[in-house]
Amino acid sequence: MNALVKEHWNETRRELPRIDCILYADGRVTIMDYRRNLDSNTGDADWCCRPLCDTTIESIEKYEQDCWVVVDEWVNARVGYAGGFIIGGEGGFGGDGFIAHIDARGGLRWGFFFEQTNPIAGVELEGNMLRAINEHSEIAVEIDLSQLAGVKISTIN
Repeated sequence: MNALVKEHWNETRRELPRIDCILYADGRVTIMDYRRNLDSNTGDADWCCRPLCDTTIESIEKYEQDCWVVVDEWVNARVGYAGGFIIGGEGGFGGDGFIAHIDARGGLRWGFFFEQTNPIAGVELEGNMLRAINEHSEIAVEIDLSQLAGVKISTIN
């Protein structure tokens, strides 16, 4: 595990970068383009979530040393996966959420941070697809676990 990641994700604290991204245990980061698109004619909205670029946590922290936010797991947002767990919950700013894959001892394998999802209240697996629902049951986050950057956000009707 990358030393900087280990400093921020350990037994006493769980922190992720407070940007829309995927943080990997080895320090790689995939920045995600996450936004809501509103059709001004119909009022309909859809979500976009796609990879924008790859970087490292060291590069992010070089320019923004205070990029970390504490995340808290929600009670019903845990499912067993690959010898560990996938967990979800909230960040420290109220409107944000996270999903992380941790090993059996709680070490980070990877973690998503979303600035606009609201807290993730539940996670479930169906084959290689992860489905996470936010606290208001209005947004579903679907992640292809064989290709993590393959994220689909949809509104629940």
